[in-house]
Amino acid sequence: SSQVSSIKRVGVLLRSERAALRSSMGQGVTTLRGMTTPFGPYGGLLPEQERVVESSERLASLGAGAAADIEYEQFLKAKAVQRAMFKAENKTIVAQCHDTDIITTGAGADACIDGNQAAAHVAYALSDIAFIYPITPSSPMGEMVDEWAAQGLLNCYGQRLSVTEMQSEGGAAGALHGALKAGAFGVTFTASQGLLLMIPNMFKIAGELLPCVMHVAARALAGQSLSIFGDHSDVMACRSTGWAMLASESVEMVQYQALIAHLVSMECRVPVQHFFDGFRTSHEVNRVKLIDYETMKSFIDWEAVKRHHDL
Repeated sequence: SSQVSSIKRVGVLLRSERAALRSSMGQGVTTLRGMTTPFGPYGGLLPEQERVVESSERLASLGAGAAADIEYEQFLKAKAVQRAMFKAENKTIVAQCHDTDIITTGAGADACIDGNQAAAHVAYALSDIAFIYPITPSSPMGEMVDEWAAQGLLNCYGQRLSVTEMQSEGGAAGALHGALKAGAFGVTFTASQGLLLMIPNMFKIAGELLPCVMHVAARALAGQSLSIFGDHSDVMACRSTGWAMLASESVEMVQYQALIAHLVSMECRVPVQHFFDGFRTSHEVNRVKLIDYETMKSFIDWEAVKRHHDL
């Protein structure tokens, strides 16, 4: 009985401490196992009765007054106008360093782009779906196709690329395999340790003769320590998977080889790994003549496209 009474006293004391803490912290603070968080349980939304009502006074106290509101509204309006313009004119927005450039898809257009942009330009044009996960130095490829899809850019199939970021490269490879089995032309971008996570699915994709392209910004594998230097230890580890392999040595070559990789894959039903040097080529900026969408369409074997889409 003494033990039960002690437990009761401790419970009363804890409840009183929680109540005091809640009153001292103010409204909108949720208790969680003796702890408090202004964002509700596990960082989630607050219950309706505890939700803080935003007011101009509270926003001003947080430094988010009228000036900040006006600046944010102007940003949203400019973004909406930009997206509408790109959708109407079917243009590609490319972020290079801190500048924003617009690449038109008209015939004979020149652009200063890097290797990642060259590969992404072709991958977006000739794919139905992309599963991505960022890893240096291939991350910009996934970021660019995701941005273009958000801008409403239409590819050679007259549709926006479906882009999904997975929880890891292993998940991206698994989802890619499933999409290929369902009759979609899939693409992904990776490097180094991320490529190693994809190897189990690469054997299955090759063994089932599924058309797929993987663009790799080749980077050293982590051996005795992490390394982001460029070498081919990652792609050389995939030689036994059954994928065709194409290597590019310049930004212009990346664009041409990317196009060849996609066309060969869809016509011959062989997965292709297209790789180029991480940083040395992936981030080197050159002026190249872009292959426009109409030119790409003239190379496409539409019967092969129909056969795969009808799987």
